[in-house]
Amino acid sequence: MAQITQTKLNKLNVFELYKHYAALEQSLPLLTPESQELAKAELETCSQLRSEKIDRIYYAMAAHEDALERIKKESELITQAKRHHESQLRSLKGLLNWLKRSLPFNTNKITGRNYQFTLVRKRDLTVEISSDPDLWSPEEREHYCIEEEITTTKRVVLRSISGAVISDTTEPTTKTKVLPNIDAIRNAYQAGQHLPSGVKVTQEYSICSKRIYVEPRVELQASEYPGDFLPED
Repeated sequence: MAQITQTKLNKLNVFELYKHYAALEQSLPLLTPESQELAKAELETCSQLRSEKIDRIYYAMAAHEDALERIKKESELITQAKRHHESQLRSLKGLLNWLKRSLPFNTNKITGRNYQFTLVRKRDLTVEISSDPDLWSPEEREHYCIEEEITTTKRVVLRSISGAVISDTTEPTTKTKVLPNIDAIRNAYQAGQHLPSGVKVTQEYSICSKRIYVEPRVELQASEYPGDFLPED
């Protein structure tokens, strides 16, 4: 590889290649015709190496973009799996709650061969709302909704470098949001009153599980030959 300098071009990074190319290009008018030919050959080599390193930047970016895309897809799959298992778990707990209601009043245990579930009545009724309270009738909103108002005050103090106060202002911001009144819904349910569409109230139970360990039964029988076990006098 013909070149005019002793620089090892293949050891330079992309920044150094750009710098070396610019310096060599500026020196061309100062060189003899023979030296210019060597310099031009070195400029061509420098340009090719620089282009290769620029391409490597693209390859690295593409690799990271592909990795991010795979991570995104994997995250979506994990989220879907999480939702699936949460849904299945809710269904199974719902099944145990339904079985509890089928048991005698004074029984709170559901027993299988290897596992036993103990269900303890939750103090508060569970309220599930699948409809939008904003779409309830005015009367339903009046009885079963509350308005939450949150006021946040932002204080902005500007001081000089020496610490003198230039300005001191406060900016209050108030946000309101309509929320279901859970207590009112529970009370209405217990009183047998009509509830808005999409509102479900149920009695749920806390569920604890444990493994059942059964000791093997051993039948003890008197030995027919006690002399085999007892020492002689």
